[in-house]
Amino acid sequence: MITNSSDLILSNVLRLCKSASSGDSVDDIISSTMTLACSIANADGCFFFHVTPKKFLNLVFSRIESLNTSISGTSNMRLFSSVYLPDIVDKHPKQPAELCAINREVINTANIFNEPNIEVSYLKEFDDENNYSTLSMLSFPISDSKNNTIGVAQFINAKDFNGKIISFSNDIQEQIEEICSILSFAVERKRLEESYTQLLESFVDVMAKAIDAKSPYTGLHCQKVPIITRLLASAAVQDTEGAFKNFEMSDNDWYALHIASWLHDCGKIITPEFIMDKSAKLETVHNRIHEIRDRFEILRRDAHIEYLQKRLQNMDSKESLQAEFVTKVNKLTEDFEFIGRCNIGDTALSDADIERLDQISQELTFTRYFSRMVGLSWGERKLINTPSTYNNPEVESVLQDRPEQLAAPYNQGELTNLKIRQGTINQDERQKINEHIVTTIQILKNLPFPPELSNIVEYAGAHHERVDGKGYPNGLTGKQMSIPAKIMAIADVYEALTARDRPYKEPKKLSEVLRIMQEMKNSGHLDPDLYELFIKSGVYMEYAKEYIDKDQIDEINPEEYL
Repeated sequence: MITNSSDLILSNVLRLCKSASSGDSVDDIISSTMTLACSIANADGCFFFHVTPKKFLNLVFSRIESLNTSISGTSNMRLFSSVYLPDIVDKHPKQPAELCAINREVINTANIFNEPNIEVSYLKEFDDENNYSTLSMLSFPISDSKNNTIGVAQFINAKDFNGKIISFSNDIQEQIEEICSILSFAVERKRLEESYTQLLESFVDVMAKAIDAKSPYTGLHCQKVPIITRLLASAAVQDTEGAFKNFEMSDNDWYALHIASWLHDCGKIITPEFIMDKSAKLETVHNRIHEIRDRFEILRRDAHIEYLQKRLQNMDSKESLQAEFVTKVNKLTEDFEFIGRCNIGDTALSDADIERLDQISQELTFTRYFSRMVGLSWGERKLINTPSTYNNPEVESVLQDRPEQLAAPYNQGELTNLKIRQGTINQDERQKINEHIVTTIQILKNLPFPPELSNIVEYAGAHHERVDGKGYPNGLTGKQMSIPAKIMAIADVYEALTARDRPYKEPKKLSEVLRIMQEMKNSGHLDPDLYELFIKSGVYMEYAKEYIDKDQIDEINPEEYL
């Protein structure tokens, strides 16, 4: 019997519809909807069974007014164990909720224990344990917009005005079926949200692992930066007295930062591996120091031949000629070893070093007899404007900047690359590497993130900016950057410096890493407040103990690095 006024019922229905469409908690909507339907039917109890996408039947809400119980969530497992529906398709008899879920039947009976084709042992056990008496029952399936069963609504013991248990009338059945249709919308919305989240998480995971797998030397960078980011962001939120005492992050902020930290380098998908992994200045697909070594081998052999020829012609004494030969060989050895040291890139070159490279290039030459045009691809031949000059023997420098080398993508000139003052990357290659952040921004802008996750682009796209405005790609200052973006900048730097899998540098001790970061803070690269929090909160050590090799962790006095 209906005990509520029509206006009140309508008001409650509208409120539930608004909740279902506005993204309120599905558990709350289930509780409110079932309670309202129970009130309309004047039933003593109600139950909602959820059919999961993987075909499990779970009781997620139960309420019995006379027992003063109302339970949501997994606590209902003690009343009704989870059932895997495909396993019970051939089971006979089935419980009421199982029948509704599998056969899509509607059960409306004045006494459930009088139904011979329905299994009711669990109801009898419940009644015995709770001194209760289940009689009338209404149970029906709930379908989504694609007509898939997503739940079962069940009501027991309808009562008349005198409190006597009666059956559920057809009119009441129609009313509460309409009310419970709200659950269809709410559950389907939740599933769509979960599917979207799973799809996004899968995309993030695949993209990050693809970037890491692209290079054997940055294998876990995209997976470790999120760890440092989360640790430092947590320290900022927990700060109660320092610069971040008023800093807070919502659930959406945390999720946006999580996605951004995983995808911060997704633009590297367009960066060639031979640039990303360039461990020496002359390295392209291979280290061209070996070509230069061959030229020095030629020069040494030429010097030996010249010595033997002079001996045969008795041009000088044996001792004098030997001394001349040894002097030439020693000079060649010193020059080649110097070139080799320049190629490594771990020490900055001085003006004197640059001058010496130029001098070697001008003074040391050899004669090439075989054509440079043989064995070239079509693309390589296109870069050579005067192929006839390469067909004939020619005197060439041991360090070359041939026109086709300079015109090649990312400048492959030998002398040009050897003269890189610091590191192994030339200007063209640096520009290509820097493009990855622009590509990251473009990729993320093209993904249809909801408004509450719009910060992902800013968080991920600013991790190479500097607080002094000298970063890239947009030259943002610290005031123009959000705190999460500046947190990611520190996380990116710390992971790169502590990594031991980079081909262009030896693993660094923790003290050396912190000293470098301290200099970056002092020079306007890193945010000073966040860097101080990074040290004082111990985030650097918390990460190090778990993810850095023990032989890299040396004795640290944090005060020395503030």
